[in-house]
Amino acid sequence: MGISGKISRLTILKNATELIQDFLKNPSPTIVVVGSDKLFYEAAIAMAGSEGVLGFIPLEPSSCLAPLLGLPANEFGADVISARLIERIRFGKINEKLFCSSIYFPASKTIITCEGAYQIRPRRIKSIKIVNLDLLKFDKPEESPDIKRIASNPKDDFLEVLMGAPARSWWPFKKKEVRDSLFFAKRIKIESKKPGLEIPMTIDQERVQLIKVPAALRVAEESLKIIVGKGRLI
Repeated sequence: MGISGKISRLTILKNATELIQDFLKNPSPTIVVVGSDKLFYEAAIAMAGSEGVLGFIPLEPSSCLAPLLGLPANEFGADVISARLIERIRFGKINEKLFCSSIYFPASKTIITCEGAYQIRPRRIKSIKIVNLDLLKFDKPEESPDIKRIASNPKDDFLEVLMGAPARSWWPFKKKEVRDSLFFAKRIKIESKKPGLEIPMTIDQERVQLIKVPAALRVAEESLKIIVGKGRLI
């Protein structure tokens, strides 16, 4: 399909960030990663703010990014890469750390301040998800006609703040997901009702970190060009 170039494989001694830093020594490279959503997020953060273009071929059937970016799985993703339809996305930032997808954490004992103007004090809310490039759901959705209504917009100046409770699948107490509230904000401050706490946060769906609060979130200045398909949701 006319796609050629250097091929590198990840090993115990070679991680994605190191490989991409080498590729970025060339002017405006196109880098295609093949693998999991986690690998895409690592590559995107390593390329943030560069003039490179990032392509992605997902190998996981449960990929969250595949419907968002309009990417078929496995070798059919090469069709999208060869078409080179490009969109530019923004990143989010928590304190000084970039994130690409979303941040997920328990709502208990937290206070959210948006734009320095109003506070949200969750009650009877289990979880909070702050979204940049992700689905506006706590759980991965099944294919449905209304899937476009649950996609975020990583191209604007806002982060989405989703509050509610994930679905429970334990028999016989199965409960549906509850999405109580959705807010849009450029600047978000996370505080705790008790000072000095660290909150476990899942960053980009994989990286679980203890983040000391108060923590500041915002839309980052950094952006990146990515290859997308015609059926994209963003």
